[in-house]
Amino acid sequence: MNLAFDFGLPWALLLLPLALLPLVRRRGDTLPFASVALLPPDRAGRVAGMLLRALGMLAIAAIVLGLADPGRSHLQVRRTGNGADILILIDRSASMDEPINRASIYAHAEAKNSVARRSLTRFVTERPNDRFALMMFGITPILSMPLTSDHAAVIEALDATRMGRGLPDTQMDRGLIAAIAQFDNRPLLARRAIVLVSDGGATLDDDARRRIADGLARNHLALYFVYLRSGWMSPDLNATTAAAGSTSAEAKLHRFFLSLHTPYRLFQASDPDGMAQALDEINRQQHFPVSYVEQLPRQDLSRVCYAIALAAVALLVAARFAQVRNWG
Repeated sequence: MNLAFDFGLPWALLLLPLALLPLVRRRGDTLPFASVALLPPDRAGRVAGMLLRALGMLAIAAIVLGLADPGRSHLQVRRTGNGADILILIDRSASMDEPINRASIYAHAEAKNSVARRSLTRFVTERPNDRFALMMFGITPILSMPLTSDHAAVIEALDATRMGRGLPDTQMDRGLIAAIAQFDNRPLLARRAIVLVSDGGATLDDDARRRIADGLARNHLALYFVYLRSGWMSPDLNATTAAAGSTSAEAKLHRFFLSLHTPYRLFQASDPDGMAQALDEINRQQHFPVSYVEQLPRQDLSRVCYAIALAAVALLVAARFAQVRNWG
């Protein structure tokens, strides 16, 4: 870890000479006496006086240093463990606000977005060594959280997906291309994966297919498609007819993913348990040794300076109350 110090307001250091003020003797610190020669030697008093002046200098210097905003920047720490770099790409179209199983709509079935949010939150919590990113897509992709090891921030971003209504359209090609681009020009430090969570498919043109296939290969990305079905209204992508000749957008998308030269796995979920089981399987598959250097935020050390100043001032106040003011 880098231990270099810096100052946010270095001009405040010009006030440091003020720390010499306690060395200036004041007439208020003296007591009248008939003859100094009659006073006994007071070594303890001299030492106490020196200590009090030192405390005064320390208090002023600490306050000035605190005003200069000291800290440590460019901090880095190496993290090791078993994990991966995972981008969660979640569909935020209006259909995700509908029940996960339309057959249970009158039984107050849970919305697909709610099911996905709860399972993904548990998924993030159970993988402490991973770095996560979160992106939503509808009409256009929205990066909610860039790749980070701050899991609390990722969970907060997931929780924020509950706000508002879903978007009126699903542009999955834009979402996938934008998600892949998040890994461009990044050093390959761990296994990488995109977890695509959606209740629909997309018809991709040739350019989108080429860009997705090239991007996945270029960035060494595995793709997991967690397909949330809405009961009988959603095609079964594991069925032979869907895989071979179905004309639905979901089946076409699945066949394109199967043609990729990079790892791909489909998971279908028709209820909350199915969603949880899909993420459990991804959790087992993406469990490899990982080692990366994480950039930490700047550490503010001004509080330490103010704490030292407060302690010094407290000792000075206590000494002031114990000081002899007159011989009476």
